[in-house]
Amino acid sequence: MISTEPPTDFISYPDPPLHRHAAVMFVDLDHFMRICINDPPEAVFGLLSDFQYVVTDLVSRFGGDLNSYQGDGVLATFWDLPGRTDSATRALRCARTILEQVHVLGSDYGDDRTPAVSVSIGLQYGEIWTSTLTSSRSFGPTLIGDAVNVAARLEKQAHTLGTKMVVGDELVQKARRESKASDLTQFVNAGPVFVRGRHTPVHVWKLRCQPSDFLKESTATRNDDVDLRW
Repeated sequence: MISTEPPTDFISYPDPPLHRHAAVMFVDLDHFMRICINDPPEAVFGLLSDFQYVVTDLVSRFGGDLNSYQGDGVLATFWDLPGRTDSATRALRCARTILEQVHVLGSDYGDDRTPAVSVSIGLQYGEIWTSTLTSSRSFGPTLIGDAVNVAARLEKQAHTLGTKMVVGDELVQKARRESKASDLTQFVNAGPVFVRGRHTPVHVWKLRCQPSDFLKESTATRNDDVDLRW
């Protein structure tokens, strides 16, 4: 009789899931489908390269971890660090700086460009589970959890809410406990919103400023506000 069970040597078991709390950020290039239609491939790849460089550099500078690139999107996480429980504040400051730097990048591509180069960002704080699956070990850990799903869904809500950044209330409340009130003065309560795949609404806040408004602040004020010593 021949066994139909696969040899145990060929069974791939993932690493045990690691349970943590984290701030999750999802960044996505706006109008990317239209850009792919209007621009030659070389220009599209050049824009993606510049965009990924900006986001990768800033996530690292603010002590976050880049989880994955998803086409024109980027998923990143921010954990509390030894001696520092400011993951939500760092995620917010990183997101704000990404908006600012992508606005500068858009100016480099031309202020009269249609559509303009911009991004939308969704953030949430909560429980996530991480595990490195054997079949995709070379791609890094896989993240699952409500905070991951909500961050991605909130990014999609940005256009509907007329903003460039939508933040879940869980992240706002953690940031409120961590930092000065000035970190949250740029956000307004946008109430509960329903997102795909969830039966209950998510209470959210939206950024009321435009990325260009950040550039009006002095460099000295900005440097005092952001601690980049890692």
